[in-house]
Amino acid sequence: MSFIGIVAGKKCFENIKKKITEEIKDETINFIQINLRSIENIKNIKFEIIIAEDNLDKFKNNQEILKKIFENTQYLIINTDRNVKEEIGKMPNTITYGLNQKANITVSSISDTNILVYWQKNIQDREGNKIEIEERRIKKEEKNALKTYEILIIYALFKIYHKSIIEEI
Repeated sequence: MSFIGIVAGKKCFENIKKKITEEIKDETINFIQINLRSIENIKNIKFEIIIAEDNLDKFKNNQEILKKIFENTQYLIINTDRNVKEEIGKMPNTITYGLNQKANITVSSISDTNILVYWQKNIQDREGNKIEIEERRIKKEEKNALKTYEILIIYALFKIYHKSIIEEI
């Protein structure tokens, strides 16, 4: 059983949870939304993955708790378009994503029908396999309600869980 903490709005949290639950059925994953109300209650949970989609500045009164949680997690996936603190990027197994060129996972091209995702950092997945640099085209379904950032998060989670990256999302 693993815990994934997500610092994001309710809709983003639900979209990620739904897609990962649909695709990764062979493992029990508990999703916990991290917000200002829950931060005190989750400080002792050992997260395998933390996703920081929202701006972390709203946790300015809880920086010590947040830092402790981040230091004890195996993977930190963080949006660098919203969070640019240098010390976060120095943490082990930090995966940054965003629409900027410095992010580990970024977008090379985007259209209404597909997105070209570029993974530009070598790290190890949960099983110890090397995740290598790659570029992947993902077709977007017509009814797809996922935003670009959510697609990048799901892509990162699939890589960490060593699942084949879906061609259509």
